[in-house]
Amino acid sequence: MKKEDINLEIFKGFTADQLVELKTILSSSQYSAGEVIIRQNQRADDLFIVISGEVEIHHRPYDGPVLSVGKISSGGVFGWSAILGRKDYSSTVTAIQSCVLYRINGRKLQGFCEHHHETGVVLLEKMALSVAQQPAQIHEQIMKILQFAMECPNNN
Repeated sequence: MKKEDINLEIFKGFTADQLVELKTILSSSQYSAGEVIIRQNQRADDLFIVISGEVEIHHRPYDGPVLSVGKISSGGVFGWSAILGRKDYSSTVTAIQSCVLYRINGRKLQGFCEHHHETGVVLLEKMALSVAQQPAQIHEQIMKILQFAMECPNNN
């Protein structure tokens, strides 16, 4: 973990010892713009934290075209299927711009939470809060999905 990464909201408030513990389950990955990070229906092994850059999430329903369901930037989290007990990812995630991510294996995270309970709980709470901080974007994307599903395009 780099010193500047500690400034991300998701890592604020951890003690130096807790950050050392967290380093044991984090691995850094870099992706170029346009590069696919995870694919829908691919085995869900890892959760990702965006350190820098931006990614876009796409979902292809079985009966329709690919839909953009959101963009995630620095401090955001994706790949939840890996810790929600799902076998496969439900969406494809692509780098919109060059990005750096922390990858956390779902099984390693589970083991970490068992051995470092306090730090694990705080990390999970902070990851959950990262989703709650984008309600307007989520609402907009949900409306697009509902409009498509109900064949009610917005005529603005």
